[in-house]
Amino acid sequence: MVLNISFKHMKTSDHIKDYTEKKSEKLKKYFKGKIHVTWSFSVEKDTMIAHCHLLGNHMDYFGEAMTEDMEISIDRAVEKIEKQVRKHKEIVKDHLHKNARRTPDVD
Repeated sequence: MVLNISFKHMKTSDHIKDYTEKKSEKLKKYFKGKIHVTWSFSVEKDTMIAHCHLLGNHMDYFGEAMTEDMEISIDRAVEKIEKQVRKHKEIVKDHLHKNARRTPDVD
């Protein structure tokens, strides 16, 4: 997993980096192979914004959350991406099995 973290309009924080790394590890379980996760953190007035962009295995996901606490924003962004991934995997799974029919055996 490749992890990039950037901060805009705020100082770099080791606590946020560690927390983000820990939460990004949760996303690894949905993918086989290499994934690339980019986090952007910014502050606008009193709002903390966490934006996550995940690339992996021909998939591209975005999650963004705005709250007054950065950790909650990170959690919500990860939840949004997990929801998208689960929905995609469910669609693919249903698509593969929806129209499957058994062919009759020919003797």
